[in-house]
Amino acid sequence: MNILIAEDDPVNLLLVKGILAPLGEELTTAKNGTEALALIKERSFDLFLFDVMMPDTDGLALTRHCRSDPRHRDIPVLLLTALSNKNDLLLGFEAGATDYVVKPFHASEVLYRVKAQLKLRSLQLTMEDALNRLNLQALQVEQNQRELAEKDKALSQANVLLAEANKILAEQASRDSLTGLFNRRKGWDYMNYEEEKSRRTKNPIGVALMDLDKFKLINDSSGHDVGDQVLKSASDCLVSTLRAADILIRWGGEEFLAVMPDTDAEGIASVAEKIRKSVESYPWKLADNRSVTVSIGTTVKTPQEDWDAVVKRADKALYQAKAEGRNRVVQR
Repeated sequence: MNILIAEDDPVNLLLVKGILAPLGEELTTAKNGTEALALIKERSFDLFLFDVMMPDTDGLALTRHCRSDPRHRDIPVLLLTALSNKNDLLLGFEAGATDYVVKPFHASEVLYRVKAQLKLRSLQLTMEDALNRLNLQALQVEQNQRELAEKDKALSQANVLLAEANKILAEQASRDSLTGLFNRRKGWDYMNYEEEKSRRTKNPIGVALMDLDKFKLINDSSGHDVGDQVLKSASDCLVSTLRAADILIRWGGEEFLAVMPDTDAEGIASVAEKIRKSVESYPWKLADNRSVTVSIGTTVKTPQEDWDAVVKRADKALYQAKAEGRNRVVQR
């Protein structure tokens, strides 16, 4: 597979290239955004690593360009950034980024994130190839249908396989591969649907933005495999606490967003506290006896508000919960 790395710092560019060299993939480099843009227009790639801050065309602009280009619309984009502010990271996800790596780089983290995206890209290509072959088979069966009655059965089977393939692709496109929760893209679809319903019914929507406390320490001390298991178990805790009608989204990294229709401030506060206790009391059994807790920022969306303002308010509440000592619920 071909990976494009765009980084204006020569040292960082050399460092990332060295970290990825053991993968044995084709590495293409660009020393600035303009050079990267020219390469994107000329060639096809399977993964992009863009530095967020470049003097000409920055990583966010490159990401938006890729998302507007049919050839690269579904290609994973990892942002290389020294910015750890959640609002800055949110801008990257809104531009269409798949994930991010925070500077200074940790080689194991870079390799883990890149390998994860390459695996997803490989699965995507495999499914696309299978879908193309199934489409071709269906066309061939349809062309011979009038002449050969026995082809009817083959055509029916091909249609079933095609439907199953489409179902798998749709599921992959809407779900987070690690936790099985809705990903951000699909989550926005459901959030917009609930917004329209709220405008009709005039009922509020409770919102809770959750972040696992000190999650990076778990990855650093126990490894990413343990970190992944913590994320899965945490998502199970959240699912078991919420109602079937509630929407739970993996918002990014160790962050989760819960959207609860027909829920007022008192209701969202009560549910958030149940979530906090559920995570805190879960039998984590980590090697170093480390406990896992969650900080939660809650708010209520009125029918007149847009989602951007509501999510930002929940994010500020979450930031306050972190600042006040973590493992708590703060409402705004």
